[in-house]
Amino acid sequence: MSDLKNKLKFVEQTSKQDFFIPEDEAKSEDEKPNHTEREINAKKQKRARIYKAFLTMFLISIALIGFGLLWQWDLSLMAIGDAIWLAFAIELMFGWMLFVYNHNILSPFIHGVKSFSLMIIGKKPKLDYYTYMKKIQDDPIPSFYYITVLISAGILLIPALITLFILT
Repeated sequence: MSDLKNKLKFVEQTSKQDFFIPEDEAKSEDEKPNHTEREINAKKQKRARIYKAFLTMFLISIALIGFGLLWQWDLSLMAIGDAIWLAFAIELMFGWMLFVYNHNILSPFIHGVKSFSLMIIGKKPKLDYYTYMKKIQDDPIPSFYYITVLISAGILLIPALITLFILT
């Protein structure tokens, strides 16, 4: 009989243990919704960052087109097309410069000219070539910036080509 009582106590204890969730497991279940909230917040921040970047590039494009129109002091279709081509060229050049800098394509030329000009003056460059290259590799410009500028330049290319084909 005592053996049966022991078995019943064991069953009751195990059933209580299965019924109640230990504190560690309860914490991990509470963290799961927070993890999804973090993902949602990260996605919202990423979207906001993209919207801000394209709004900024849109305003820069409008300013460059406005500068081109003011420079020509004309509002004809030819002047508008030329202003759009000017904005496209400036944005493409700027995006390409960021890309080239990030990938160390012109680093030998830039460091060489800098070292040569300092040597003529009689000074020594602060960084040697290897340190100069490593500095750019370790701390590059985020690719988000030059991709945004190049996409904006590509968007400007469409109306520039349209005005070109209308006028020819």
